[in-house]
Amino acid sequence: MVRKILAILAVFSVLSPAGGAQPTEPPVPQLAVEVMSLVRELRLAMYYAALAVYAPTPADQHLYSQQVVNLIEGDGGEHFVGEGPQRIPGMLNRLAAIHRAIPPDLSPMKRRAVFLVLNNVRTFLELALEESLASLRKEDIEAGAEHMRKAFAFLFAAWGVEVETPYLGGVWLLLKHLGYQRPTPPARAIPNR
Repeated sequence: MVRKILAILAVFSVLSPAGGAQPTEPPVPQLAVEVMSLVRELRLAMYYAALAVYAPTPADQHLYSQQVVNLIEGDGGEHFVGEGPQRIPGMLNRLAAIHRAIPPDLSPMKRRAVFLVLNNVRTFLELALEESLASLRKEDIEAGAEHMRKAFAFLFAAWGVEVETPYLGGVWLLLKHLGYQRPTPPARAIPNR
């Protein structure tokens, strides 16, 4: 969605007459785009991993497991399988982009914390990738589901949670360190009693 808006803004800025400056929205910083895209793709990968665990057939399980691989590696990845023009940068590539886009004015303590969290998230995503690839090599649906349970656990660890206990940190903590509000699911209507 953000990309579509940015593309539309770019087209309007090129097409607008040079003499008539029109007010436009400021561009969304690259860091914000990458972080929010990472959040969206991580949640989608968790969804596909859960679907793979409960898939009714090995073919369905392989389809869902492959989607997890695609979201982690991106369309330039060694194990990417996809069709169509849709570009998927991949969460590992997004982490590298986030690393490059960290503001230089971030305090040294905050910068160190952000880099540690980025390393944790990368490790968890790499482990989830290994488990998803292992699931793709299985023809037995139960063995494949076992690998996808592990993949889901690693993806969940990459997301992270708000806790008071010792914790390595994941995307949730990254959002907190970078000053983003915690994404919340949309409110559901509560039925009248």
